[in-house]
Amino acid sequence: MKLPDNLLFSIFQDQDARIKKALSEKTLDIATGRRIRALSEDPPTTYNVIELKKEIAQLSQHSQNRLFADTNLTYADFTLGKMEDTIKNLYADLLRAKNSATLSADQLVALSEGFEQSNRQLLDRVNERLGQNYLFGGSTLTVKPFDENTLNYQAGTEDFEVWISENSKVSVFLEGRRVFKTNLYISLATFNSPTDNFTSAGSIVLQIGANTYTVNYGGAGEPQNIEELANYINSNFGDKIQAFVSTNPDGTYSLALSTKDLSADIQFVSITGDLSAGFENPNILQVVKRVKDKLGNGIYPDEFDLFSLNRSYDIVAMRRSEVGSVLSVVKNLQPTQENLDLVLKKQKSDLEDADISESIMEYTRYKIAYEALMRIVADQKDLTILRYI
Repeated sequence: MKLPDNLLFSIFQDQDARIKKALSEKTLDIATGRRIRALSEDPPTTYNVIELKKEIAQLSQHSQNRLFADTNLTYADFTLGKMEDTIKNLYADLLRAKNSATLSADQLVALSEGFEQSNRQLLDRVNERLGQNYLFGGSTLTVKPFDENTLNYQAGTEDFEVWISENSKVSVFLEGRRVFKTNLYISLATFNSPTDNFTSAGSIVLQIGANTYTVNYGGAGEPQNIEELANYINSNFGDKIQAFVSTNPDGTYSLALSTKDLSADIQFVSITGDLSAGFENPNILQVVKRVKDKLGNGIYPDEFDLFSLNRSYDIVAMRRSEVGSVLSVVKNLQPTQENLDLVLKKQKSDLEDADISESIMEYTRYKIAYEALMRIVADQKDLTILRYI
């Protein structure tokens, strides 16, 4: 029995629209490769896609920062390693000079020239640049860290940091004052002889960590000169402080102090008496220059000179170890970030991208259904080509 024309037309219209819509959607899926093409199509899914895009973009920035940090810290590690080698060689040269009592003034001057050349190399290292930015210039980036004449630090007061993950950041351009600071202290007050008596009694109140120490001198029963004062400090505070009598480049003498602990510093709370002018705290470049100036004036190195070079080497090695530790964290983060990137992109693809093979199958199925619909109509109306001949 044939269906009435109006019912057949109604069924045809409904099925024709549905199948054409499905064919159109699958055609677009195949052509664009996207299942979601507009926010209105599927708001919840689109929102999830947008959030995933934000996470992928943030991860991309963190990955770029990590690569940036990796490059900078690798070069910083290399530079500090070269400085270690230079200072180690200077220490060996100075040790030979100190153990030889037969060096002439000319030989000491020649040794001084070697120290001058090495210090220029060290200056080049601490003022090293990566691109347009100074490796040890801290947050100022483009300001040369160390003055070529005074050797004083003149750049940023803090490290330049970048975020390498949502919760962690690392320093990539280091603040050179901290990196090359020593815990060596030399009195600004000088004496013509280590045994010259103090003219004014006083005290040194200093702090190391959480502990405060008071050293009295010049009074009755107290050290009367810097030689006695150095011996007194070593005898009574030797587990925390090391004291020396050191010859200055001009031939005078100063009291020199350092901490026993490599990573500790001395904070001077108050100083009275002959030493009230305070203490200078040379950086590594200034330590080498001080020794160079002494040798150039024909003055034999003393125990403090050897100690200061050895301490400078230890400090550079410690800073290099710190850089290496951070560099290890940065490098270990790479596979984690790469895996997370793959996961996020897979999640985004699952939500956003069309399954091409499935879409082709669906397209074929809808096409067959449309052809079947046309055959049904043709059969119901007995439409053949012979009726039109």
